Amino acid sequence: MALPPLYKYLDVRGAKLTLGNNCFRHAKPSDFNDVEDLTIQSIFPEETKAALKKLEDGFANVIIAHLNDPPTCSSPMREKLILIQQAFRANPQAIEILKTAKENGESVYDVERMRECADAHVKEINEFMQGYRVLCVTTHRDSDKMWTGYAENHKGIALRIEGSAAKVSKFQLFRPVIYRESRPALYDDALEFIAGALFGNLEERCKAVLEKIIYSKTLKWQHEGEYRLAIPLGKDEPPYDTLKYHPEEITELYLGLAMNQKNKEEIVAKAKGLNPKIAIFQVTRDLKGAITFKPIS
Repeated sequence: MALPPLYKYLDVRGAKLTLGNNCFRHAKPSDFNDVEDLTIQSIFPEETKAALKKLEDGFANVIIAHLNDPPTCSSPMREKLILIQQAFRANPQAIEILKTAKENGESVYDVERMRECADAHVKEINEFMQGYRVLCVTTHRDSDKMWTGYAENHKGIALRIEGSAAKVSKFQLFRPVIYRESRPALYDDALEFIAGALFGNLEERCKAVLEKIIYSKTLKWQHEGEYRLAIPLGKDEPPYDTLKYHPEEITELYLGLAMNQKNKEEIVAKAKGLNPKIAIFQVTRDLKGAITFKPIS
């Protein structure tokens, strides 16, 4: 699917560095304005005790729903599940064995211990996400909020990025952010978690979980119309915060309303030195105060 036009807002310093050094800054999550971005807050949507109760009550039904599916979990659980499946197929009433697997009406789970494990897992995942480097862009070139917040109150610039197909550029891999009421839980449902853990494709599940974390933001940020490129650090790869781009991938330059003449001349010179074919626009306002663009090169 073709990407829409994508733009990167920069303050004056960022503009000079980006154009002068032929690279974009790729931030780690802890550098973001939204401190919860690229994090999870919980394993399940429910509180741990409620999720465990749901798991306990629904475990047998998960087995029944996957009665003829080969378990994909590791040993020794795989062998146990195969025996349970065989028992259920031979005698469907055997489900009662699992439904009565409680002693004295108490949960078979240690809730506090599971809560500690869940909290530790959340912390581990959030620390793991710090190994990603992310470039955030937007579909909006005429947003006053974006020019104010990310382009030094209209003193900076916006650049259009078009990934080079001929050079199989990573900048073709931007993906849209999905905006939600709150940060998503790691798993949407406790029973979906157990079904996936026992019978799912581990690689696909891990990929889906990571994508949900990376491409989710809260509704507070919906006005940004964000796309992002997220790249994990490779094994034993030294941490970095910039990545090169191909000069022809920077196709348009927009100069902010409040940019002074000295900065304008320097930034235009850097842009033309980088890509002589770059299209340059001066940001203006129409009679109603809306942002418009005047070609100057």
